[in-house]
Amino acid sequence: MDKAQSLYLDCLRFAAAMVVFLSHAASQKISGGIFWQLKEYDQTAVMIFFVMSGFVIAFVTKERENTIAKYSVARISRLYSIVLPALLLTYIADSIGLAVNPDFYLGGPWSYSLDNQLLDYLMSFFLINNIWGLYYTPGINGPFWSLTFEFFYYLLFATVFYYKSNVKYLVALVLALIAGPTIIALLPIWLMGYWLFYSMESASRRASNVKAFICLMAMVLMVVGGPYVREVKVHIPYVYRPELLGDYFDAILFTVHLYYAPYALKFFQVLLMKFEKPIRWAASLTFALYLFHRPLIQLFGALSPVPVDNWYYRLTMLFGTMFIVGTFGYWCERQKVTLKTALNKLVWTFNISTNAKTKN
Repeated sequence: MDKAQSLYLDCLRFAAAMVVFLSHAASQKISGGIFWQLKEYDQTAVMIFFVMSGFVIAFVTKERENTIAKYSVARISRLYSIVLPALLLTYIADSIGLAVNPDFYLGGPWSYSLDNQLLDYLMSFFLINNIWGLYYTPGINGPFWSLTFEFFYYLLFATVFYYKSNVKYLVALVLALIAGPTIIALLPIWLMGYWLFYSMESASRRASNVKAFICLMAMVLMVVGGPYVREVKVHIPYVYRPELLGDYFDAILFTVHLYYAPYALKFFQVLLMKFEKPIRWAASLTFALYLFHRPLIQLFGALSPVPVDNWYYRLTMLFGTMFIVGTFGYWCERQKVTLKTALNKLVWTFNISTNAKTKN
């Protein structure tokens, strides 16, 4: 993967996170409906994340994470460097907002309950909050739903990829049964990203304006046609995902877009290179933006002394959220290295201890 492709993927990651953020900020009760046009694309953005996740896993397991230990340390440090602060931030923000303006939380169009909050947070901490469509949500932070999907895709991949014994298929089956049909129904979307990486590696890269046009049209078709396809509901027993057809429509078109993206990058790769540093910085905040924004915009709305359609409030809510993500979120991202170092030491100590016991 060359630098231009990497930078473009970073742009797409950040753009998808911004779509999720702004689509939630588009709620009538939070902002009076600003950016309402983006409300139809929040699930599209999540499908983009799933495809890109599979793509990234294919890349890192080929280039760096060639053992189960390296893979596990990288995934745990990646997840929990943001998950732990996100849970803490959600609890603090919700507590303040509820104390000041409880009706803003309990009377809205979103799912929020004061019952079983300890269980909600525990299930979310262990990333099993959405198995079998249970939908345990830590406070107001609905975006946590997708982490259960991601977590089980990581587990299933590691089981099949790293272990040689045929027992791995039994373990994978058990994991799939724990995850439930809804999570497994979207697994092929994650695998599209994995397949895409190796397909792009072996593809010819001779200049082609036709293929660049296909890249553009795939994105246009996804943006224009996606909302209409999502209106077609699919009802499958035990699969709590009626918009499944739309999920696959978006994922397939996004995969096509990425496959042909190298042919289109020649038109603006100089621009990508010029802004490499801000692109990398923004992309590093993607996960924090995804998990931090929801409790923050709710808190801003609860504390607002003016109507939510007031532009001073709107700007405060939007830029205030981005400021917190850009500061606290950036600090949390840096803790990924600290957590990874600690986990590597733990693995090293465990290996030394195990080897010593074996020799004795």
